[in-house]
Amino acid sequence: MPSGSIAHRLRPGGPWQRVLPRVICLQTGRLTAHQRLRAALAYAGPKGRPAPQSGEVLLTGAAVLADAGLPSAGHPADLTEVDVLIPGQRRVADRGFVRIHRAGGAMPGGFERDDGLWSTSVARALADLAPRESGRRRFRALCAEAVQRRHCELGELLDQLLARPDARQLTGLARVVEELTAGVRSVVEAEARDAVRGAGLPEPLWNPVLFLDGRFLAVPDAYWPQACVALEIDSRAWHLRPADHERSLTRANRLTTAGLPVVRTTPVQLRRDPGPVLHELAVLLSAGPHGPHGRVSWRRAR
Repeated sequence: MPSGSIAHRLRPGGPWQRVLPRVICLQTGRLTAHQRLRAALAYAGPKGRPAPQSGEVLLTGAAVLADAGLPSAGHPADLTEVDVLIPGQRRVADRGFVRIHRAGGAMPGGFERDDGLWSTSVARALADLAPRESGRRRFRALCAEAVQRRHCELGELLDQLLARPDARQLTGLARVVEELTAGVRSVVEAEARDAVRGAGLPEPLWNPVLFLDGRFLAVPDAYWPQACVALEIDSRAWHLRPADHERSLTRANRLTTAGLPVVRTTPVQLRRDPGPVLHELAVLLSAGPHGPHGRVSWRRAR
């Protein structure tokens, strides 16, 4: 199409709009979430092509995490920025709502989404997001949610996070890696771990699988094997569905029925006044082992 015809359609009040350099939308009005993603990939793609080739330019970061349904990532329609991964040698700058990430080595193997757009894995999206997010509470939540909801394996996520050349310099990244390795699977568990450490209590197992006489018993939030004491953090807000909260209550009851002392608390109590909970734990730990100590075995969280 002649450039003059394009300019005429892009005039103020015309039927088209320029979204980004080299990217035009053949309609006016606010772009849909899908159009913004398409526009970001088109902008970041090689010049002179109508569309990037398969896997040549990949969505990453918050757009991938929101599409996966991680609660802390928000709804895809609410994203203000779109993260895009390109080969390291390409010369493309951030522009408008597009944030450019460059692959340190070879481009990772992406996959084609149901909407036809190409994306990185959830684990790689978290690693690309780390420079801007690793010191924030939300990044801890995103990593925990990704593993808890089985969008990636723990080992895959750790590999991607630690593969960053700047991993040692990123504030908070080492802390997130340590928490995930320890078995922590939510922000509230990470906060409980901080409180337990701050009180000088022994480090428990986080989310271990417990067995009574060799048969599955439960998966408590925290468990001290040397004293046979469990900690349960009750909150609907930190469970994936209402049914998960009901299972949490059933789990605590099953532990109590088996003879294990269970200390129960809430996220609000841990943040505002953790003293009584920590004192109760200290008393039980010093008086242990309790109940069926010799009959309980365990396996670490995966």
